[in-house]
Amino acid sequence: MKTYRFKIYGHEYEAKVVRREEEEIVINVNGQDYKAYLEPKKRTLKARPTPKLERPKAVHGEGTKMTSSPSEVRSVGCVKAPLPGQIIKVSVKEGDEVKAGDTVILMEAMKMQNAITAPTPGTVQQILVKEGDSVLEGQDLIKIG
Repeated sequence: MKTYRFKIYGHEYEAKVVRREEEEIVINVNGQDYKAYLEPKKRTLKARPTPKLERPKAVHGEGTKMTSSPSEVRSVGCVKAPLPGQIIKVSVKEGDEVKAGDTVILMEAMKMQNAITAPTPGTVQQILVKEGDSVLEGQDLIKIG
């Protein structure tokens, strides 16, 4: 094995590598054997580039609505709640004549007052709610015939 000569603070040393295994090494310094342990090599990881997220573009066909309308009339002659809320005022009585677009109910939803209008002209047949009632989206409020 190879011999090394070096000086530390004016003292001369002669060192020889006697034996080397994986992480263990035996070194003879001035006639005295010493066991030393080598630190395992640290693996260096290569940084990989962050992959790019690519989403397909949204394609809307002709006639496709961008948003839905919660207050669609599902049956002719029914006034329905456009969203959940509380009835503040019923502006009509049974037997009243209404035109399409007349305000029949005032309701509060999401801290805003909403005027609910008649979808068709006709006579108020039945009022299904009263002031102070809580209603759900799509619930029938008034029937018009």
